[in-house]
Amino acid sequence: MTLRLMHFPRFLAQRRSSVVIGLLVVVLLWIGVAVKHRGDLRDAQQDTERTNHNFAMVFEENVLRSIGEIDKALLYMRRSIETRSRSEDYGTIANTTDLLSEIIVQVAIIDAKGIMRATNVGPQPPPPTDLSDREHFRIHIESPEDRLFISRPVIGRASGRVSVQFSRRFLGVDGRFGGVVVASLNPSHLTRFYDKIDLGSPASISLIGSDGVVRSSGGVGGGFAVGADLTRTELYEKIRTRRSGTFEMESPDGAEGRLVTVRNVRDQPLWVSVSVPRNDISKDARATLRMDALVAAILTLLVGVAVETLLRIEAKRSEAEAHVARLASQDPLTDLPNRRVFRATLETFAEAGRSSADPEPYAVLFLDLDRFKLVNDTLGHKVGDSLLQAVGGRLGGMLEDGQLLARLGGDEFAILAPGLADRAVLDALARRIIEVIAPPFEVGGHQIRAGVSVGIAVGPADGASADDILIAADLALYAVKASYRGTHLFYARHMSEGLEERRQLESDLRRAIERNELEIHYQPSIALQTGQIAGFEALARWTHPVRGSIPPSLFISIAEDCGLIHTIGEWALTEACRQAATWPHGLKVAVNLSPVQFAGPGLVGMVGGVLARTGLPAGRLELEITEQMLLESSEQTLAILRDLKALGLHIAMDDFGTGYSSLNYLRSFPFDRIKVDRSFVTGLGTGAQHTAIVRAVIDIARNLGMRTTAEGIETPEQHRQLAALGCDEVQGYLFSRPVPVAEVRPLIARWRVNGSLAA
Repeated sequence: MTLRLMHFPRFLAQRRSSVVIGLLVVVLLWIGVAVKHRGDLRDAQQDTERTNHNFAMVFEENVLRSIGEIDKALLYMRRSIETRSRSEDYGTIANTTDLLSEIIVQVAIIDAKGIMRATNVGPQPPPPTDLSDREHFRIHIESPEDRLFISRPVIGRASGRVSVQFSRRFLGVDGRFGGVVVASLNPSHLTRFYDKIDLGSPASISLIGSDGVVRSSGGVGGGFAVGADLTRTELYEKIRTRRSGTFEMESPDGAEGRLVTVRNVRDQPLWVSVSVPRNDISKDARATLRMDALVAAILTLLVGVAVETLLRIEAKRSEAEAHVARLASQDPLTDLPNRRVFRATLETFAEAGRSSADPEPYAVLFLDLDRFKLVNDTLGHKVGDSLLQAVGGRLGGMLEDGQLLARLGGDEFAILAPGLADRAVLDALARRIIEVIAPPFEVGGHQIRAGVSVGIAVGPADGASADDILIAADLALYAVKASYRGTHLFYARHMSEGLEERRQLESDLRRAIERNELEIHYQPSIALQTGQIAGFEALARWTHPVRGSIPPSLFISIAEDCGLIHTIGEWALTEACRQAATWPHGLKVAVNLSPVQFAGPGLVGMVGGVLARTGLPAGRLELEITEQMLLESSEQTLAILRDLKALGLHIAMDDFGTGYSSLNYLRSFPFDRIKVDRSFVTGLGTGAQHTAIVRAVIDIARNLGMRTTAEGIETPEQHRQLAALGCDEVQGYLFSRPVPVAEVRPLIARWRVNGSLAA
């Protein structure tokens, strides 16, 4: 039997539909395999970089704790030497139980001539050992600076073991250099904790000095040996230029290349590195590719069989074309009808209504998932697609016969409900939709909550044509998202008017900016420990010549939507810095940044330029961000925040605790301050739960080295409780409302005289 596909070129030239479609399917199939593999490789790379980064942070914290413990022992020994009685010798000090530690291999005391006079290792008393040539002794001779020195790995002359020397200088009774106290650390201690953590890949970790010499190393093979000199490697170039980050590096010995993450140990001349073999990163992706290629080959064969069958059975051509038409009308992800089918069905109802004296009512419900972008950004598009499929399944299971559910695109769904016009029935339907979506979804090992907002329009009352009804439902949905997500609203004509009013306000706002009608008000923050004004928060205000005071929540939202926020943001920052530069020294100014400002180019350059023009020291400026910025674009935003902090200014997280991942962001970026949201402060005194939450926030901030400011203080009782909980600063109407710039200086003077603003 001759295969008809042997005449494939002729069929293709004739544009036979079965052959063309078969070819396209095969091409798209293999393109899909290639694209998927590329995506798998990208995801694997990103996952490894994220894992390396997180583990480097853990490694850094472990190193800092170890250094802190050792330095504490050195400071204790130095204090004991400098305050000892004449009857207490060096040997007694070196062998005190207070210096015993599983971290420290040996402690020793070296006199001003470099002779070791005491140690807690070996025979007692120890023989005098000349250590004057050692780096950890010479550094304190050559520099009078009082600092902790961390040496390269050396073999101890007393202990006989490889160790890293930690040393500090001490003074003699005459106030001059009296010698050095030394603590020796087993290098493997700094990386021993690695064996207790499963990274899921053969990672290696190393602790490297700023001089390029490895202090400690651990993990699976491929890392750097203790004492190795890396000054000729790409990794050292990163260290030399003080650039933390992740990069691919060829091994110096010609072995397999690795993905390396390097990170500076805070306030120390040390760097931690975490590296993973390059081939190991893509191992799972390659295995998946092999499986995908096998499946694609089988599918290709099946496509060939199908095309052969279609070519042989011309009578079934119409059935195949109908199948293709069905696919064209179906959403490929959820298998629901797509936007085209929904609109065509809606037009049928609208046309029937126009041609009938007593048209049948129908309702259109627009559905939009809340926080769907967060799922895509944090868990990936695969999880997002699975979530959409699960949502479609739940919605389809609750609909009655005759009701049409479609996916319009993205995270938007729509329901056409024939015969429904009663608001009570539609209200119950909308509530049932919200309740059905409310329980968490189990997707890819994650529990995901995805609320839904619903906009409702009823035809033909809200519009005679399909376009009118679609616009009405969309306006209702827009109103829900603009007010309170997770609820539902019916279309009302004022929504159209509200849209026009918003456009008019946008036009008025442009003119207000041109005419310099905006102004800045300042609300003080009070330091609880001293009772004095610590600084002011700058708040934009707009008094409309006709409408009066426009709420910031409204005009800032409009400015963000139409792009004016960049102009307003730079003006507000410039004005606040210019005014703060004239205040008494030490008073800071806090300025809020909009998430939209992070999406535009040149934010860091703009802030640096404002500081240069106004002359305000960067240390007196604090920029406040909301957690929403991190939710929307975490990696890009964190990079910008690091560049901003490099200018010398401070960064505060506003409205802490109102988002979904606050604690994670505290680990990702070292904020200088946390602002406790007023919703928690308002509940103080009304129940133990609010007090526990505020206490937990303050404790978290203190443990992370961050300061806290509580917002919305309105009662003396709230003031008293926050002081008792250890909050650093407070602000609210109890002390002062935001005041115009002309009242700032009198306010400062009155506060310094009276100690309050009660007058």
